[in-house]
Amino acid sequence: MKISLKNPEIHDMTTNTVDVVSTSSVTADASPIVLNQTDMLRFKFLPTLVDNEKEPHKSVSGKLLYEKKRKNDDCFPSDGTNPSYKISRSSVKVGDWIELKLNTSETYEFYQGLQRMYALYEEMGEIPYGSATYTRVDSSFRKFLSIIQNDPSAARMIGNEENYDLVKTLLRLITQTSSLDSLKRSLEELQDENLQHLTTSLNIEKLQRIAKLMQDNLDNNSEEFWQTTVFKENQWVLAQIFACPCTIFADKAYVGGKGISNSGGNICDFIYQNSLSQNVALIEIKTPCTELIGSQYRGTYSFSYELSGAVNQVLNYKDKLTKEYYSLCHQGSESFEVMSPKCVVIIGKMASLNSEQVAAFENFRNSLNNVIILTFDELYQRIADLIAVLSETPVQNENI
Repeated sequence: MKISLKNPEIHDMTTNTVDVVSTSSVTADASPIVLNQTDMLRFKFLPTLVDNEKEPHKSVSGKLLYEKKRKNDDCFPSDGTNPSYKISRSSVKVGDWIELKLNTSETYEFYQGLQRMYALYEEMGEIPYGSATYTRVDSSFRKFLSIIQNDPSAARMIGNEENYDLVKTLLRLITQTSSLDSLKRSLEELQDENLQHLTTSLNIEKLQRIAKLMQDNLDNNSEEFWQTTVFKENQWVLAQIFACPCTIFADKAYVGGKGISNSGGNICDFIYQNSLSQNVALIEIKTPCTELIGSQYRGTYSFSYELSGAVNQVLNYKDKLTKEYYSLCHQGSESFEVMSPKCVVIIGKMASLNSEQVAAFENFRNSLNNVIILTFDELYQRIADLIAVLSETPVQNENI
């Protein structure tokens, strides 16, 4: 598979990739085969692909490069930045001789690299114009693509409901690392309508998985589970809180002390950042099992010790971050802004409250300035609503 390059830079050959840059209509330089390399030694074969009309099977020429440098030198002699003496076949005089001994590892790398070069030229058939990177395609994926592209009836058969197990197996095969570039190329060739159907299906599956994970754990009282397994690994879930593009800026982050990514001090669970304005928001995570409401008080309810503490805690983070903003920026490499940052507390379950408690809870959180209190079942419902928007059948919330 060929991927066009904007910059004709040639990188060392890898197991799966080879760079090729044409030097004429019949020749092209290719990625060096690294035989041996250390900090002070470099031994490579620099191959050239050749359109050899007389002997087409002899399609690779090249040169061996063996060089050393001092420990304190910035680069090797062939890089051309320092004066150096080049020894070549033409510099050998009568009576002189050159010996370059290859150990077993170097010989093996040479053999493997040459095999890749001959196989690549056979696949290309001719020298391409310009520059490109060639990526190895998994043979099973190549056969699969050939069948689907050349036999529409096979594609329709795979889409049959009775063959879902086959589809799952094929998806596992084509999403293996060695096939990702081929998969990308295939997606680029899809029509917009087909790509939209595929994207929608994948998005719904992703949403349904995290929705099930959240729903199955609404009685899980582990803050570590919610912070790491759910929110850190699926940061887009917390992004549903905001009406702007946001990503995690830091988790377990300092809001006062040495630097925003250090440990200790005033530690906030998550700092989210608006990817456009660079402004941050502070998020404190409790658990769905945390109590929201305290005892009755003159016809209404007080708020739980945990809820009041969490609100004050995140407000304290905001105060510390605002006061120490310039110090944190100076001592860290991260770029962020602190412009009246929002504070978010995710805590408890709305389903655990009766109607009077819900009214007291709503009155309390709606009276707060710049602090958003969101329950876990409300956050779950936002995910369920997204699924309903993307799919024809709304998600039924049976357990909440």
